[in-house]
Amino acid sequence: MSQSELDAVLGTVENPIRRRIISKISEEPNYQLQLSKELKISQQLVAKHLVTMEKAGLVSSVSQDSPRGPKRREYLLKNSFSVTVDLAPNLFRTRIFSFGAVPGVEETDEHAQMMTQISEVLKYQDDASRIRPLTRVVAEVDKKLTEMEEERAVLLYIRSLALREAARITTSLPLGDRRRVLRYLMREDGDNLDTICSSLGVQKQVVGDILEEIESGLTGSD
Repeated sequence: MSQSELDAVLGTVENPIRRRIISKISEEPNYQLQLSKELKISQQLVAKHLVTMEKAGLVSSVSQDSPRGPKRREYLLKNSFSVTVDLAPNLFRTRIFSFGAVPGVEETDEHAQMMTQISEVLKYQDDASRIRPLTRVVAEVDKKLTEMEEERAVLLYIRSLALREAARITTSLPLGDRRRVLRYLMREDGDNLDTICSSLGVQKQVVGDILEEIESGLTGSD
């Protein structure tokens, strides 16, 4: 997903009332009046936030017949995505990705087994009998996600320690292109000459000389 989509999402969910509305709609599609009653806020305020969320692409709506009067609009979440923000000294990184369909990555045996479990459960004739095995799959996935998040927290801490030391080294250097290039290499993954020149506005010859100097230093330390 693009940076503009990330900006739209962050700008929308920063509002606590919108987050409460999203929480309700995530459970099941809902209507303005019902949301107003459940959240104990005015219907006009709910409508205002829903318009904002629909413009941002977070929700969509369809017109439905009402048993007691004119048609009403049903609101539902439009996309499935995850947003992460990493913030620390020498680190600011945002990421947004969609998981509304099977992602284009190789499945592990564990993932394939979970998908198979769901497929088998859906063959059950009785809907009620599907609940418990599906709940077990959800619990298994939640456990795996928690383990991944805990490992990610440790890795981010280790990364922060490494970047802190690298920042100390570059801070001791005089201001100039060499310091800027080193800081770029410290933050970004990759040392493509054209990308560095474009990002920093530094001439290719200058960047090339700095990269060659770094490479020579690494070779000499082996």
